[in-house]
Amino acid sequence: MRRDSRLTTITEALQKMGPHASAVRLWGRAPGATGEDGASGNVWAADVHDVARHVYTRLYGRPDTTPTASPLAQADDAKRRRDIAGEVGALVAAGDDLTSAPWYPVRPGDLVHVHYEAGGEVPAFGETYIVDAEDGGLMGMRLLAHTLPDAPDEGEADWFAAKSSDDPIFELWFEAGPHRITIVRDGQVVHDGGHRGRGKAAARVLFEAERHAATMREVQRYLERGEPELALARLRSDKPLPPCGAPGVTPEQPDCPRPRGHRPPCSDDADYVTPPHECPALPEQLYAVLSVGPKRTTVSFEGLYADKDAALDIASGWDQHAEAERRVGHGVPDYVFIDLPAPGGSSLAVVAPMPVKPDPRAEEEWAAEGMATALGPEDYPDDYRDVDE
Repeated sequence: MRRDSRLTTITEALQKMGPHASAVRLWGRAPGATGEDGASGNVWAADVHDVARHVYTRLYGRPDTTPTASPLAQADDAKRRRDIAGEVGALVAAGDDLTSAPWYPVRPGDLVHVHYEAGGEVPAFGETYIVDAEDGGLMGMRLLAHTLPDAPDEGEADWFAAKSSDDPIFELWFEAGPHRITIVRDGQVVHDGGHRGRGKAAARVLFEAERHAATMREVQRYLERGEPELALARLRSDKPLPPCGAPGVTPEQPDCPRPRGHRPPCSDDADYVTPPHECPALPEQLYAVLSVGPKRTTVSFEGLYADKDAALDIASGWDQHAEAERRVGHGVPDYVFIDLPAPGGSSLAVVAPMPVKPDPRAEEEWAAEGMATALGPEDYPDDYRDVDE
């Protein structure tokens, strides 16, 4: 992995804290601990390299750990050390990184650029490949350009060209290494290995952006269909809404495939949309029922009714006072006053009419109907003249 000079400086400073030998491990003492406390005065212990990384992270952020060797080079290095676990681990980790990348697999039209550092007498150079579609669902990777100077022929530059492969980038990924590869798809960088480990971050940003766009498309579809509750549920979820799954009415009917959380009813059609609720039309007249106590000091609201007979029944106490005296108020002929017997006197029930303003929805419907049926200039004959002329 890359080694930052600042991390090296911090590590060396910690190693040379001792007067004689280089320090390997550090111990932290509790406040107030003395030499007589011995090991019991220690509250933490860590290797010098771990402490150096901690100090570096607090000062500069996490150090870059991008490998500078390809997966095959790492495996060969582990093999020379007779580290079988390290050899297999390097190859398995590289394979997992490749297959778990959000952009994987490559697609026809992808541009793949690989950068080579200078080595010996060969200067640094790069190669750019394009992924092509081939017969049978296979793909190839063809060299577009290179910057290798004095190349006798194209064969010396297109080292990773591939034909009739289901994974044309596989060899390049393992031999050159993901840190040397840049992949461009639809004009956007989806893997940026050349920016010191930012390839995964860039690919992750692109992946999250695509996922967010897919979410918003689903939300828009739910809103256009008149299902705002499903749109809200989709915004709250990190994945598409699962099917409702309610069992069918009969054994032959499949489980409900509509999105979970839909308005009733269930259906065997995944695209079925519950019709929007329509509020009933407002009545032209409502009747309020009020009760006045025997001492005429308390007034209670008993309810609001669209039917006058129902309001009178409530006011007179149903069957309990069916014969209660009903009288029409003087000066307010639409009001009905009912005297009811009560302890310590009589209480009074009042049925008061309350006119309701026209339903604005009806007015909009009338206006729309009027506009649709109104005559325009094209409906009049050409010789029509205003009577005032």
